[in-house]
Amino acid sequence: MSGPVRLAVDGGQTMLRMGLLVDSDGDADAGTGEPGAAAPGFVRQVSVPGFQWTLGEDPVEQQCRRVEDAWEALGRPAPVDVVALGLAGGASDPDSRRRLAPLVAHRLGARRVLLTGDDVTTHLGVLAGAPGVVIAAGTGVACLAVTAAGDLLNVDGLGYLFGDAGGGFSIGLAGMRAALEGYEGRGPATVLTERAERLVGAPLRLAIKRWYASPSLVADVAAFSAQVTQAAGPPEDDAVARSLCLRAGRDLATSAATAARRAFPDAPGGSVPVSWAGGVLGAPVVFEAFAAELAASCPAATLRDPAGGSMSGAARLAAGSDVPHLASVVAHSAVAHPGPGGS
Repeated sequence: MSGPVRLAVDGGQTMLRMGLLVDSDGDADAGTGEPGAAAPGFVRQVSVPGFQWTLGEDPVEQQCRRVEDAWEALGRPAPVDVVALGLAGGASDPDSRRRLAPLVAHRLGARRVLLTGDDVTTHLGVLAGAPGVVIAAGTGVACLAVTAAGDLLNVDGLGYLFGDAGGGFSIGLAGMRAALEGYEGRGPATVLTERAERLVGAPLRLAIKRWYASPSLVADVAAFSAQVTQAAGPPEDDAVARSLCLRAGRDLATSAATAARRAFPDAPGGSVPVSWAGGVLGAPVVFEAFAAELAASCPAATLRDPAGGSMSGAARLAAGSDVPHLASVVAHSAVAHPGPGGS
């Protein structure tokens, strides 16, 4: 690279991705960064492990180390002009973000750091920087509405114990409970029992008790959601699994409709873009229930296909997009490249 580079980062518990965008001489097409325009492209991307919090460890420091790891994986190709990060987890509160931004600037030698949550960068990518509602349903659920005036409103995203209705953990947990109920005769027979035994072990009653000791229990339970959505469709068409998937779709629609009504209270019919991200809504049975419930409960909403994801949203941020999402972004600028930047 012949000049300072721009970086985009998307980080969560499973993985952190870093993409190299463009240097100051325009070695790659940076795009316009404007709402609705194509997102900037990447020269290349790398992935490193995400954030696995442990007791007594500073999550801000851990997130900074993961960002450093990704920068090392890229080979530190040049000084960093701008790095835009959408991160889940430890840097979720304003104080932590204000600590993390200068740390990243120092470790990467970055002139400017733009730091926000991955819900914001996902919204930026999915709706190409435009206002509207985006619901992201993976292991958990995050629903964000952004208005043209720059007001941001969150619905759910309250974690696997107290919220995340319709997410992968919610579906997986309901599916495992249904499997156990079918196994013991407390509920209707379901193919989920056999699928659970293949995953956890047999006999299911004993195996599930051992499962409590798994250090990745939340991810393991969430992974069972794929078994539930598969069993809901052909060739099994399991009634129990289908009922759970329909409920998940309706729960996700309730969150999206709530966000649309609260953020756009006077919007006419079909005027509020609603889109989605995450693997859960990739299951047809869940998506169909989601779309039907959203149409019935929120006439102002209109479904839009996703234009991108969290990485393309971070790329828009790094490119200097003039978007209404900036109220949640912590910006840190250094006078020069102060730290151990690229060569």
